Amino acid sequence: MELAVIGQEDFILGFQLAGIRKIYQAGDKPMLVIKEIMQNKEIGVVIIDDTTISRLEEHDLLDVEGSISPVFVQLSTKTSQDSLKKLIRKSIGVDLLN
Repeated sequence: MELAVIGQEDFILGFQLAGIRKIYQAGDKPMLVIKEIMQNKEIGVVIIDDTTISRLEEHDLLDVEGSISPVFVQLSTKTSQDSLKKLIRKSIGVDLLN
């Protein structure tokens, strides 16, 4: 399973520098990019920025939040480590951030 990142240009830059290969810029229609990612069976976890999430329509947001393959993890400056731990544990059943 691979890790992917989708977001605005300033968000994805750090992940590119860290060596993440599956990088997607959200662009004007982020749901089209998200659907492309969801089609790729090699991607297991997608990190998505809060700006991209906020641009989704409500029914698209429900699809993203309910997805289990891949799991979407929202990151923002407001996300605490505890809420991230709970999301990962809920999504994959394992606490990765011990």
